[in-house]
Amino acid sequence: MSGEATSSPFRPQALEFHRRGGLRGDVLHITPDLLRAVFWLLLALVLCLLAFAVTAQLTDYASGPALVSLDGRSEVTASRAGTVAEVATRVGAQVREGDVLLRLHAATEAAELASLERELQDQLVLLMGRPTDRAAKAAVLDLRTRRDVARSALERSLLRAPCAGEIADLRARPGQMIQAGAPVLAIQADPRGASITALLPGPERPLLRAGMPLHLQVDGFQRSALELAIERVDAQVLGPPEALRAIGSELEGAFEVRGPVVLVHARVPSGGFESEGVQYRLHHGMAARAEVAVRRKPLLYAFLPGLEEALGDVF
Repeated sequence: MSGEATSSPFRPQALEFHRRGGLRGDVLHITPDLLRAVFWLLLALVLCLLAFAVTAQLTDYASGPALVSLDGRSEVTASRAGTVAEVATRVGAQVREGDVLLRLHAATEAAELASLERELQDQLVLLMGRPTDRAAKAAVLDLRTRRDVARSALERSLLRAPCAGEIADLRARPGQMIQAGAPVLAIQADPRGASITALLPGPERPLLRAGMPLHLQVDGFQRSALELAIERVDAQVLGPPEALRAIGSELEGAFEVRGPVVLVHARVPSGGFESEGVQYRLHHGMAARAEVAVRRKPLLYAFLPGLEEALGDVF
């Protein structure tokens, strides 16, 4: 008996526990009512998933960079090439319309004007002594014409404020050589709003139109989404160089453009935005990200791509 116990693979305590009855499990009882309930539950779940796959929509977005342009901003450009002699303003200064902002070196023009003024005075004195002298009258008229031309040339060396406002940008200093048409400074009047120019992918141009919702996210600000409406979509698709020139020389280089794009325009009426419960002002040249939903299709097409060709006109 002891040899049997020794050779057995089971412990004696386990065998004794089994002889006394031990603990026995019950057989799993599956009733027809339980099977019926599980069946209907699984069926309902499958129907819900199928309905979700049919009704849920996948949205494709046309997205790209965008720039903010404040209303009431005036760019002042040089009317001619020259060297800056004096800068008569500073950033943040308030100016009135017609105020002189910058002077270019114009020694030649000033000397010519002074010479013509003296010559004209001499001719007027002669004309007073000989009022019927036709040659003297013709000389006076010629000198007056040349003097007006010299005054216009000298005036072109002065850059005046085209409107009242605050100097927002100044890009000139004494001794600097500037070219004709180069932007020198910017004047910002009180903005009533801001314009948004978005550069969206060119292939999406046929799907974009005025009135579509535009989602704008200001760079650097979380939860700063602005829901706008497209005001205008340019008809022409532009390459990167043309697109950067179209947004303005002062904003050129704010970001990199790759591939053909189309310019999409919208407006922010308030000139500000909210981020995490705090109100902020928009500033000229701020960068943002624009998104426009251009197409939607059922989620079912993602699982069964062949259905899109067969049922594309149904949904």
